[in-house]
Amino acid sequence: LFDHAIKSTLAVLKQHLSNPTTLTLTYLILQRTMSRPSNERTKLLNENKKNPKTLINRVIDILTCNLLGGPTLAESIAHYLQILNLTHSPCNIFAYVLKPVTYLITLYQSKQANSGLYLYHQKVIHGNNFCAAGGLWMCDYEAVKRHLTEPQARAFKLAPSQLRKSVLPATKLGGRFAFLLSLSQEGAGGNGDWEAFRGCINDTIFTKDTKLRAQDDTSRKLIEKLTSDYKQANCAKDVDGAAAFFGNESQNQNGLDDFLLRYLHYVVFGINPFDESIINQLRDFHFGGGGSAGPHLHLVGQLIALKTGFAFEKQFPQIADILKQTESITGMNEHEPKYKNMTKTEIAGVMVSIMSLAGMVGPTTWARIALGKKKLPPYEGQTTGDIDVTDVWDTIDLNDRDEVKKYLHECGRLRHPVSNTHTVAQEDFMVEMKNKSVSFPKGTIIYIPMQLASIDESVYGDTTFAFNHKRKNLCPFSTIFHSVGESTNGRICPGRHVAENMMIDVMIALGRARREKVNVKAKDV
Repeated sequence: LFDHAIKSTLAVLKQHLSNPTTLTLTYLILQRTMSRPSNERTKLLNENKKNPKTLINRVIDILTCNLLGGPTLAESIAHYLQILNLTHSPCNIFAYVLKPVTYLITLYQSKQANSGLYLYHQKVIHGNNFCAAGGLWMCDYEAVKRHLTEPQARAFKLAPSQLRKSVLPATKLGGRFAFLLSLSQEGAGGNGDWEAFRGCINDTIFTKDTKLRAQDDTSRKLIEKLTSDYKQANCAKDVDGAAAFFGNESQNQNGLDDFLLRYLHYVVFGINPFDESIINQLRDFHFGGGGSAGPHLHLVGQLIALKTGFAFEKQFPQIADILKQTESITGMNEHEPKYKNMTKTEIAGVMVSIMSLAGMVGPTTWARIALGKKKLPPYEGQTTGDIDVTDVWDTIDLNDRDEVKKYLHECGRLRHPVSNTHTVAQEDFMVEMKNKSVSFPKGTIIYIPMQLASIDESVYGDTTFAFNHKRKNLCPFSTIFHSVGESTNGRICPGRHVAENMMIDVMIALGRARREKVNVKAKDV
């Protein structure tokens, strides 16, 4: 329906913009309504000013196809509608009439707002506080820091996207609702469930045994296999062409994602990484049928379910049963009052969702950034997109784990594996938006753009958009693990040490493999 509406709008615009006078007026209007246009857009408009056909396409792009993607009239209208939708009084009939339009805008923005590039563009247009994707974004570093270190109230959301409740653990497996991402903390409307269940996961899953497995012969063999795959795919010479190494097809038994699947399920749960019957089930669940994250999302998940014959829904209990039988969970005491008697079934279900939405998504994204497969974003007005992180990787001291760690954190600073999260306002409040005070009611979704905090020029100064892994306070200020360094409200990523140490080991092993293929100047060559 939305596509049909766009096509109809295009037809009308083409009809009415064929008149030269209308073209000129439209150009002037667009030029005046752009609140801080990008250099690229201004240049293109000026170049195409005398070309009616090209200008028509450009106007259409600005008003429709590139809806909300730049400082346009459409962007200003969309922002107004978002603010109206969040702040209007119950008696404002005008706001209710516009809700269908606002819903479509919110749906569109919910996908775009996963991109740090998109969020930075919105900040350039609207300032540190703006409304998009059905919520308020507070981008100042101190605001992000406060929201990451104070108790959070939660809604059924994954970043800006609405979650599909029917596939969350309590629904699929029975029992209480224990899905941590949607449970509020004490001090923010919570009843203590989050604290009990998170404590159980910390003490049951992420133990000293997890650290021992990360350092044993099995983990080393997995890294050796990954290194062999890296060499065979010739990644040192051609990162972009290494489809065999970076592909995540359900049948791919080599490369990065196969390594992550085996390594993480071994280190975290103790699953035998060479038991192909179990690994194949895990691979099909996480990589087959559109992946395991998509089915959790509203609308998208429903479409995936129809397309795959509800494969995710059928596989979820099977994967939970596999985790339930692992050495990490089998010895768990189900009658522990401080954990509110959390059961093995409940913790297994929660961990399936955690691995689907974070455990298999965050590390693979972080790895692709650090390995040079995912490029740094070309932030507006900056040269970040021209940086090749592998040029830095090729020069760092691979014998110094701390330097490798800082390299990884600088990669994550410039492109977060997870760009944002959220909290829910527990009382009415007021914020400044372009020198105007705007009041928001209790219950407003407040997005926490961790990515934007990491490129806040008031914190990182003139070198904010440069790559400098030796910058002061890099790790203490890092927000990539849903915290500010080690400062946290308790929601810091429970598997951060597993992911961080794994990534250091991987970058050292593959870095040495690169230096066998490529002539580089480095301290350990």
